[in-house]
Amino acid sequence: MGRLHTPALGALLLAVAAGVAWAMFRPAPRSPLTPAPVAVQARLPAPPRALLGAGSCSSSGCHAGDPAETQHPGRSAYSVWATRDRHAQAEQVLHEGLAEKIVAALAKQDRAFGQEPAYAQRACIGCHATARDALASDGVSCESCHGGAGDWLVAHTLPGWRTAGNALGMVDLADPFTCAQACAGCHVGGLPTADGFPREVTHDFLAAGHPRLAFELRSFKAAEPPHWRDRFAAALSGAAADEVPAVPDPFVEWALGRRGTLHAYLTLLSAQTERSVGTDQPAELPAGHQLPGWPDFATFDCYSCHRLPLPHEDPLASPGALPPGTPRLEPLQWALLDLATPAGQAAELARFRETVERQWWRAPSAQLLQTALMSLEHAAGPPKAAPETSGRLAQAVVAGVDPAIWNEAAAAFQALDALAARAQSQGASVTESAALEAGLKRLRAVLEFSTEERSGQRLQFNSPHQFDAGLVAQELARLAKLFESLPDRP
Repeated sequence: MGRLHTPALGALLLAVAAGVAWAMFRPAPRSPLTPAPVAVQARLPAPPRALLGAGSCSSSGCHAGDPAETQHPGRSAYSVWATRDRHAQAEQVLHEGLAEKIVAALAKQDRAFGQEPAYAQRACIGCHATARDALASDGVSCESCHGGAGDWLVAHTLPGWRTAGNALGMVDLADPFTCAQACAGCHVGGLPTADGFPREVTHDFLAAGHPRLAFELRSFKAAEPPHWRDRFAAALSGAAADEVPAVPDPFVEWALGRRGTLHAYLTLLSAQTERSVGTDQPAELPAGHQLPGWPDFATFDCYSCHRLPLPHEDPLASPGALPPGTPRLEPLQWALLDLATPAGQAAELARFRETVERQWWRAPSAQLLQTALMSLEHAAGPPKAAPETSGRLAQAVVAGVDPAIWNEAAAAFQALDALAARAQSQGASVTESAALEAGLKRLRAVLEFSTEERSGQRLQFNSPHQFDAGLVAQELARLAKLFESLPDRP
């Protein structure tokens, strides 16, 4: 069931594309709980604002201060990125052996890949480099995330820079919805860059050995060397009011991140659908390798097909369930949406999912996709569950996933991790916090992909090859009880 990869994949959301989104979004100043309106129809974004390169941030008086400086992390943002952040090496990995093997495998199936190395392949560069030509070696640099700085570089050095910068194209990454959209443009997949470079890891790429893509905002923030002042963390430290979000709740951050990621995912599905019916043939894309239409199985659940039957599976036990082996849309995007979105929007999204999965071979209609995207754009408030106690929310999380589906169990881990942070922010004792941390560690351990020694090498599977659904259910139930034991603090 699990093909072996030599590089270790990490513990949970393991597939990491090395880039973050091109500057597509221009949010107007708004509450951190109001998602940015984004065009429903999939299309090439407007030309990017002038890219100045990471060097424009590297003055010692700007962002190239001492990385040891933690009181004002923005002053060392460039230094931290250049020395500690893997995004800075995103283009360099295209010169290494794994990238060479991936392109060689793709070229056997598609002559359009030709003999060019990975670092010259348009299909790779779109996510692995912010700029082109000489600046490509910067990898994924500041402007992939913050937006092309040509118009706001000066404005963001002045008082009131947040409002001025955002109005001029600086992306408001303090908004979890917007931040997740931006990151997911590469870490899930998105529309081509403004100069026509694709940003999709297709099923063919996965078959050739590219790591699987997955994204969850809080997990990635925790793995990223911080070069920012996190407003959600600042809320716990008595920071000034302008440094704190309207609702400084880690569970709300999780929910808004889920919405932004799903919006990017649905935009990708929209692009695939348009290609499948011939309505999306942008002139900017050159002849050669063509992106697939619908269905591209990279946007579905790998493990609904690539797995052995679980011992307890009985297709007759759940009359409404899909038969084993039926492709499912990626559960990491869909699990627990009833907790992450208001009830009306969650129902619209559930209808979309059910309709598509029942006829997965048929491209969803433009109207169906538009309704799903609009439901996310209109879900401007906090999740319905936000006022609930952590105990009741934990019960809902555990009840809302199928522990036999790895991706859903992983989504539950992420939600419970956010609830643990929420409990800590609401005054959980040291003992209570330690118990929650230990429970999450146990759950993470049973979700990790297994390793084996072969020919003197330690190798890690790229699928939940020895997944024990019963043990996962046990750990989920144990965590729910721990949350229930906490004092009621809505």
